[in-house]
Amino acid sequence: MYTKRRQPQRRNIYHFTGPVAVIGAGVTGASWAALFAAHGLFVRLHDQNPQRLASGLERARKHAIFLADHGMANPKSVEVGLRTLKPCTELSEAVDGAAFVQEAVFESYEVKGAVFEAVGRYAPRHALIATSSSGLSISRMQTAARYPERCRAGHPYNPPHLIPLVEIAPGEHTAPEAVEAAQQFYEGVGKTPVVLKREVPGYLANRMSAALWREAINLVLDGVASVADVDRAIHLGPGLRWAVMGPHLLYHLGGGEGGIRYHIEHLRDAKEAIWQDLDDWKKMPPETTETLERGLPGRGE
Repeated sequence: MYTKRRQPQRRNIYHFTGPVAVIGAGVTGASWAALFAAHGLFVRLHDQNPQRLASGLERARKHAIFLADHGMANPKSVEVGLRTLKPCTELSEAVDGAAFVQEAVFESYEVKGAVFEAVGRYAPRHALIATSSSGLSISRMQTAARYPERCRAGHPYNPPHLIPLVEIAPGEHTAPEAVEAAQQFYEGVGKTPVVLKREVPGYLANRMSAALWREAINLVLDGVASVADVDRAIHLGPGLRWAVMGPHLLYHLGGGEGGIRYHIEHLRDAKEAIWQDLDDWKKMPPETTETLERGLPGRGE
């Protein structure tokens, strides 16, 4: 399924030899199409709305050229990919013979389930199917698939042609080899995959982001700080460090010679005191929207 290809001053990458279908030509779909095309893959971009398809195709072309112009893609690969980038209004045409299908349609079980069912009818038996969903249950979507073992999440952080993270999450029926093949594929187009061992709502990044945002909201609603200062406390402090390393490695290094063991033993009481003081509401308080909106730049504070 894969052959290796060498590029100057780049590590070996895996080149996916079959066509790649992107279903949905919105913001996420167009960005996926740009990334795949920029790596010289034969991409078919599908949307049943002709206007959205035309707009998505144009965005994909601009994104791919941007990657080439800024040294993030091989110009020759981009040229090949854009020459073969094909718009399709019929899903059957888009997935015919496709080896990899990246779904990026509306965040709805009904809409995504219909895509999964149709891909099962028209794509080859071996085609890998990935949903760009940011948190819907893969297992539930698999119930609509003809070959559920080939389905799993391939959730990007937008825009996928620029941000390296992609979360690979299995469903109840996902085959381990489908996860491994997806990991190879995404690495081959420059992504950095993280693989979940089991399915959870929100996967990894959105789940952790949601936890942080809840406390950020709570600090504003409780009158501890303004919206602007809460934001500054993140992007001028831990946010700068998080751009380099995650919390576990960060605390491990912060523990000096004792590593994370020393960090935990030394600061356990302080951390637990903070956790005991954190709120754990499960629904946003009614005043959330208006309070945050007033606190944004140019809105009142």
